[in-house]
Amino acid sequence: MTLDSSSIDRARAVAGPRGLSSYLDAALEDKLERDERRRTFLDYLDGLEAANPTSETAKRRASRRANRLRASMAP
Repeated sequence: MTLDSSSIDRARAVAGPRGLSSYLDAALEDKLERDERRRTFLDYLDGLEAANPTSETAKRRASRRANRLRASMAP
């Protein structure tokens, strides 16, 4: 594994007395948590899309209601 030397120098400067390892460990933990939340959210959206909670019956019923409403509004 290689890390960009300028990034390491910047991290050392920001880390200060807590040390580079502690700083990088906290940064990695933050990044992992964000990535895990993002993955969980995307999995949730995939599940919603796969489940398609609107049944065909409900879609047909809504279509009939919309058609009746359109017909009642016709001049």
